[in-house]
Amino acid sequence: MATILFYQKPGCGTNARQIRALEAAGHQVIARNLLTEPWTAERLLTFFGTSPVTSWFNPAAPRVKSGEVNRQRSTRRTLSR
Repeated sequence: MATILFYQKPGCGTNARQIRALEAAGHQVIARNLLTEPWTAERLLTFFGTSPVTSWFNPAAPRVKSGEVNRQRSTRRTLSR
């Protein structure tokens, strides 16, 4: 099967279930800490490709829900600063 690089939020129950499901399906999972990964705008763009910027954000994320991050006003240019 495949080797999957999985960026997880430590302690997240959903991520733990996803990893277990992938492993049960025979995949090798390499888990990395999403919060401590040294992200750059350029590197993140390789994951998002041509998907709309609004789809990049989890609408349930606290900073999105509070209005601190506005998905509708975010653009590729404003996020790459």
